[in-house]
Amino acid sequence: MENSYLDLVLFSEKRKKILLLLSEGPKSLEEIKSFFDAGPTSVQPQIKLLKDKYLLYQEDNKYKLTPVGEIIVESLQNMINTIETFESKQEFWNSHKLDGIPLHLLKRISDLKCSTFARPLDEANIFSPHKEFVENITKSEFVKGISPFIHPLYPKMFLNFAQKGISISLIVTEAVFNRMKTEFRHEVGEFLALNNTHIYVYDKEMLLSSVVTDCFLSLGLFYINGVYDHVNDIISFDPKALQWGEDLYAYYKGLSREVKEI
Repeated sequence: MENSYLDLVLFSEKRKKILLLLSEGPKSLEEIKSFFDAGPTSVQPQIKLLKDKYLLYQEDNKYKLTPVGEIIVESLQNMINTIETFESKQEFWNSHKLDGIPLHLLKRISDLKCSTFARPLDEANIFSPHKEFVENITKSEFVKGISPFIHPLYPKMFLNFAQKGISISLIVTEAVFNRMKTEFRHEVGEFLALNNTHIYVYDKEMLLSSVVTDCFLSLGLFYINGVYDHVNDIISFDPKALQWGEDLYAYYKGLSREVKEI
């Protein structure tokens, strides 16, 4: 039986690597052999199979992906990145709710591949701000935050940042905004009076927290049992992750109402 694309691409590590290598640009046979540190008899049969299925072709002594090959390799690379993203933090992803992440961004979870975990500034107090958050937010030109809770330090901290010229937009739940109006009324009033600030209220259950700036993304999730994880925040400085964070913020902003005053 003739090989299917699935058999051809997924069931041979060598053919898969040849396709991924060519996604970086045209390669000669010598370059492909050098990549595998192998002789021609090791790679040429695999190249022939890929040529026979029109996934690659030869031009000017270089092998190149066909348009079909490019599409398949792009999907293959995304699948690999997605799997590696989940595998690198398998325990975290398996123990946390993903319900707060909209489907279109779950499908782009590989954008968070280049990320680590942030830790509380004060290891003795798990509710303290995270070190990477505090260190990098002062370097940022804008801050876009989503939060289902309020830290006692945040109202004054965000007010100070805004007064220094940092553009700050926050999305909070109805419960959080009501608490802000009572416990932090003075700070919130001053905050909203500035030209570089916005507060939006999301009136449904919020199952994540996030901060994205022009420098970093921080993402926090709830455990499957419904308790928020105050210790482990995913943090990334990768441009793809920053765009992912901005798209997450835009999604929640589109479902929220802006408040102008208290």
